[in-house]
Amino acid sequence: MPDVVTRVPSAPAGATLRATITAGFRLDVVRDLFAPDNPVLADAWGPARRLLVVRDDMAAERSEPLIGYLRAAQRRGDLDDFYCVDADAGAAGDEPRVAGVGACGYVVEAAVKAQLGRRDAVVAFGGERTGRVVAVAAASFRRHTAAVRVHRDLAAVVGCLRDGLRAALDEEGITALARRTHVIVDEEGVLARPAERVALLSLAVLDPQLLDRLDRSDVDGCQADALSAVLRLCQRLGPGHPAWRNGEAWLPLAPTALAEPERRAWSLLTAARVAHRLGRLPAQAVRALDGLAERLALRPAAAVDAATAQRWVANAASGDGTVTLTLPTADSAGEPVTVDRAALARALSDQADLSGGSSRPGRATRGALSDADLTAVAGLPSRGTGMVMGTQLRVDVPANFPVRFTDEVLAPHGAALADLLPERCQVLAVVDPYAPDQVDRVHRLLSGCRNRGYLARFTVLPITATEHTKNLTQVATVLRVAEGLGLGGDDRLLVVGGGTLMDVVGYAAYLYRGDTPYIRVPTTLVGMVDAGVGLKVGVNLNGHKNLLGAYHPPLACLCDTAFLRTLAPAELRCGLAEVIKMAVVCDAELFALVERHHADVLAARDTPQVREILDRAIGAMLRQLSANPIEENLRRLPDFGHEFGHALESMSGYRLRHGEAVAIGMALSSYLAFRTGYLGRTDLDRLLALLRRTGLALWNPVCDPAALWRRLQGEVVPHKAGWLHLVVPRRIGVGDFIDSIDEISADLVADACAELAARTHGPGR
Repeated sequence: MPDVVTRVPSAPAGATLRATITAGFRLDVVRDLFAPDNPVLADAWGPARRLLVVRDDMAAERSEPLIGYLRAAQRRGDLDDFYCVDADAGAAGDEPRVAGVGACGYVVEAAVKAQLGRRDAVVAFGGERTGRVVAVAAASFRRHTAAVRVHRDLAAVVGCLRDGLRAALDEEGITALARRTHVIVDEEGVLARPAERVALLSLAVLDPQLLDRLDRSDVDGCQADALSAVLRLCQRLGPGHPAWRNGEAWLPLAPTALAEPERRAWSLLTAARVAHRLGRLPAQAVRALDGLAERLALRPAAAVDAATAQRWVANAASGDGTVTLTLPTADSAGEPVTVDRAALARALSDQADLSGGSSRPGRATRGALSDADLTAVAGLPSRGTGMVMGTQLRVDVPANFPVRFTDEVLAPHGAALADLLPERCQVLAVVDPYAPDQVDRVHRLLSGCRNRGYLARFTVLPITATEHTKNLTQVATVLRVAEGLGLGGDDRLLVVGGGTLMDVVGYAAYLYRGDTPYIRVPTTLVGMVDAGVGLKVGVNLNGHKNLLGAYHPPLACLCDTAFLRTLAPAELRCGLAEVIKMAVVCDAELFALVERHHADVLAARDTPQVREILDRAIGAMLRQLSANPIEENLRRLPDFGHEFGHALESMSGYRLRHGEAVAIGMALSSYLAFRTGYLGRTDLDRLLALLRRTGLALWNPVCDPAALWRRLQGEVVPHKAGWLHLVVPRRIGVGDFIDSIDEISADLVADACAELAARTHGPGR
C-alpha cells in the first residue's frame, strides 16, 4: 500500500505507488497439436471467445489443420468466432513489409475488425518475425491481450527463448513486456530448412550433449535432438537468460562479405574461440563446433584483425578497463563474465590453429521425439491426444515509483532531478511548448544539470500532443529520436507536459528497448492528480481512445503547483473533475473540501486547503492503483465517469476536453445509479450541484442516447470482458458497480440525457 500522503513543501519525500506486475513464459512441444480432441491450443487461448489468427508463409500446409481445429472448437461451443489475416498483407504489391510500430498497428487494426474484447486472444502461426510482431501488438492492444505463438521452425523457437518475457522488434529498438507468453511448438510439422542451421549451431554452443550427438550423427533430420536440447536448456537456463544471446556482441566485427546467416554463425564461433583462449571452453568443443558449422554449410570462424580487435575492445571497455560479456562455457552456464580489455584483445586477435575437428559421417537421427525422451527431459506426463512437454517461468516485475511535490522544478539551480540522473547520463526531454518560454526553461534546467555534472548531454524535443495527434505517429517520432541518440539503460527520458503528452512518451518509453527509465513532470492539474500518478500509458487509434497502451511506471513523478498558475480556467476545471471523481467514490472528506474550496483551486491559489485537496486526491488514486495496478480486476473505482466520458470525447471529435467529458460521464452514471436504486436523491443533487458550481457541464448536445447505448454495448462491454462494471456512487465517498448491462436500458440512458439536459437549461447555481 502507498505511504500516507503527508507533504512538506519542497521536500523530496511524498507518496509512493508500490505495485508488482507478474509476467509468465511457457513453452510447450506438442505432438498432434491440431487433433480436434487435443486441448493444448484451446487451453492456451483460455477464456477467449474470439480469436485473431495472424499467419505467414511459414504456416504453409499446416495452416489448414489449424483452421480445421478452430472450426471444431466452434462446433463444440468453445469458440464464438475467429478471423484470419496474412502477416504481410499490410504491404501492397512490391512494397516492403510494414516495419516497427506500423506492423503492430496493422495487427491491432485487424483485432478491431475481428471485434476482439479484452479477454480474447491473438494467435500467431508462422516464423519468428510474425510471432514477435503479434506479441508486441497484443501486449499493447487494450493494454494487454493474450497472445499465443505457434511455431514450427527452430529459429523462431530459439528467438522466443532469446527474448524471454520481452518480445522484441529490431526496427526502432522496440520491445514489449508480454505479461503472458505462451509458445507452442508444432512438433509434428517442425521444418528442416536453411534458416534453421544457425539456430542449430546456437543450441550446440550452449548444450554439450547436443554437440556430442551431432558430432556422431547426420545433421539432416536432427529436429528431434534439437527440440530435446531446447527443453534441457529451458530447464537449465530459463527463457531470457543472457546465454541465449551468445555471440551477439561480436556481430559488429563480422566480415561484411558474409550473408546474414553466416554472419551470425561467424559470431557464434568467434565467441567459442574467445572463450577457449580465455580458458572457459576446451579446444575439443571448439573443433566440434567448427566441424558442425562446416557440415551445416556455414563458414568456420576466421580470426579478427588485431587493429580491429583493439578498436572494438576500446569502445566496449568500461572506465576500469574491463569488458563484461556473455561467453559459452564447458558446462553451458553462460553467465556474464568481466574480462580485462588487454586479455580480451589478445583472445580476439589470436591466430592459433584449432583445426582437426571431427567431420565423421554419422547415422540419421530420429524424426520425432519419443515419449520416453521427452518425459526424461521435462518430467511431465502425456496429456490428451499427443505428448506435451514444456517449461514455464514466472517473474515479478516491480512497478514502484515516488510522487513528489517540489517547488521550482524547472529552475536551473534546482536539484529535483539530482538523484534521478546517473552520473554522465544522456537525457532526451520531450516538452509540450504550451507556454512561449517552456522549451527554453527546460533547456536551461538541463544545462544547469550538465554544468553541475548530473548529466553529460541532452536533447530537447518539442511535441504538441492533442487527442487528435495522440497516435502511433507521435510515438514513432520519440522512438526515432531515442534510437538516433542511442539511449540506453543508464540514460533518461524526461517528459514535461500534460496527461496527453505523458501518455505518448510513457508508451514510447515502454516500447523503446525496455530499459530506459522515464521521468514525469506534469504541467496540468489532470497530470498531477490522474495521468501522472498512474501506470497507464497509451495512444488512440482510428477514433478509438487509448486502444494501444501499457502499464508502465515512470522512475518518478515530480509535481510543482506553480504550473497551475499557467493554466487556463478550462484546464483547471478538467483537473478538478478528476479530483471530484476520486472524492465521490473514495473520499467523502475530500468531497467536502472541494465543496468549500473549489474556487481556490480554480484560481490556482497555493493555500493549505488546495494542497490538502491535491494530496488527498493523489493518495486516493494511489491506494486504488496499488490494490489493482494492472487491472486484473476490471471493477475499478477510478473508472467513474470514464465509461461514458471516453465515448463523449470521441463522439465530439475531441471538442470536449477529457475532464469535461468525464464530468458529464459522472452525471450520467450517477443519474442511472439514482434510477436503479443505488444512489439517493440527496447525494445525486449534491454531486450535480458541485459540478455546476465548478463550471463543469452536466450535458452536451453530443449526448445522443442511442449512440451512447451503442458505445456501451460495442466498446465498454467488450473492453471489460463481457461485463459493464459501470462505476456508480452508493453515497458520497463510497463507490459501487452496475455490473451487468441488463440492469439498465437504452430508455434509461435516454431518460438520463433528458433529465441532465433539462437541468442544464434550467435555473443555474
